Amino acid sequence: MMNETPVAYYVQVAETLKSRIQSRQYRPGDLIPPEKELEKEFGVSNITIRKALDLLVRDGYVVRKRGVGTRVKERVEPKIPLQITGNFYDWVDSATKRDQSLEVEVLDMGEASCPARVAEILKTRLDESAWRLRRVRKLAGEPLSYYINYVPIKWGKLLKGGDFTKRTFLEIFQEFTGNVIKRIEQRVEATTADMDTSAILSVYFGAPLFFVENIYCGPSGVPIEVTHMYFRGDRYIYYNVTEIGSG
Repeated sequence: MMNETPVAYYVQVAETLKSRIQSRQYRPGDLIPPEKELEKEFGVSNITIRKALDLLVRDGYVVRKRGVGTRVKERVEPKIPLQITGNFYDWVDSATKRDQSLEVEVLDMGEASCPARVAEILKTRLDESAWRLRRVRKLAGEPLSYYINYVPIKWGKLLKGGDFTKRTFLEIFQEFTGNVIKRIEQRVEATTADMDTSAILSVYFGAPLFFVENIYCGPSGVPIEVTHMYFRGDRYIYYNVTEIGSG
């Protein structure tokens, strides 16, 4: 029997089979075990197995053919490393992957309600709107990360005309508003996809994500911009390199 979690059994089965495919336990071209064997192994019904396999077909991991079985597809899944470093700009370069020229899609920009967490940081009233920019970064057409930028309305009005598909928000924000970022606070935590983020990132509800919050402060140390970022857990790897002295 599958573990008792809020995640549906068929999703648990699908993720387990996906992990076996990604680790090459099931290689491209292999037939995975028949449905009857999977039912017995996972202790679930045939309906659950079929729904799990449907997910894998939808995501391009397997193909099913009547009278033959379910065969693993050849699939290239690039993973983008995010560098853990004391230099924030190294982290930005790795996250935006400038050398790979990730495609950036702007979902919307303009006045929007301000989440309580952001309002607290920016010292605005809960009933006061903020200027918001929402973007998705893609590789080969597949969504990889979801960015949300918040600034006070007075600064957002100056950002009209900025090309947020070609340049970073930080570059445009400083150039168009005249602000200079002097301090950046960053928080990283694990989270899961809700209905909104799962639809935007093309993952299932409850899929693992990296959540990153950046708080940008001006010369006086007052926060003037907040960025929330969601990275697909299956497409990014965090890493660090430390040089050890000879002494």
